Amino acid sequence: MIRTGRNVSTGAPEVMVNFVTSCYKPELLVPLVDRITKISEVVSVVNNVNTSVGNTSVGEQEYTLYGKPTITEMLRGLTFQISANSFFQTNTKQADVLYKLIGDSAGLKGDGSEIVLDLFCGTGTIGLTLARSAKHVYGYEVVPEAIADAQKNAQLNGISNATFVQGDLNKINETFGKEFPKPDIIISDPNRPGMHMKLIKWLLEVKAPRIVYVSCNPATCARDLDYLCHGVEEKGLRGCYELKRVIPVDMFPHTPHIECVCLLELC
Repeated sequence: MIRTGRNVSTGAPEVMVNFVTSCYKPELLVPLVDRITKISEVVSVVNNVNTSVGNTSVGEQEYTLYGKPTITEMLRGLTFQISANSFFQTNTKQADVLYKLIGDSAGLKGDGSEIVLDLFCGTGTIGLTLARSAKHVYGYEVVPEAIADAQKNAQLNGISNATFVQGDLNKINETFGKEFPKPDIIISDPNRPGMHMKLIKWLLEVKAPRIVYVSCNPATCARDLDYLCHGVEEKGLRGCYELKRVIPVDMFPHTPHIECVCLLELC
């Protein structure tokens, strides 16, 4: 897997090469690493070890074979460190467009009075771009490396009103939400399977005034929006939101895939 970023000082491209193998035998990768690192843009070579059968690039163990363990990228005036296992939008130019639309949809007052909850926060990109207009941002993400990156990114950008917590949003229980104040705005940016019914139920119970739902899968997006607006009869859940707008963003040119920013308001 290859990831690209930019050097903060020079703007020059930075490339990370991630070899995913079923076992750790670095001596077998030495000839490849020697060849690849002759390319000046390559600043990081890592080896993720994944013993399971599958096509995932997220390993159980990670080793740095050359250079830095992270690369950097700049977005919405902030600097982000990205490790091999952390989610970060692949199309940075369109990510800038996407995050501006998310900020516009969130509609923060800008007086530092509002609580933002950033679900599936990854490396903290969305939450951190909103933090300067919020009272506090709370981010949740299942990948430990992403949470570590989010915490580093907050420090890197001098942001002190953001808290990032590692946890699986598909396995929340009745204690979820007790550790932070009721949010005024919820950002939810799940992966392609969308949100688990447990999280849908919690959202319908907490009744935040606004939800900005960001989706890369129109099918699960439509399903989850239907649940939030019309409820789930068989689960005894009543919908309590009105869908105000859906804005598509072409994050993946020349493919059938589309990103959507959806604004829901409590009704």
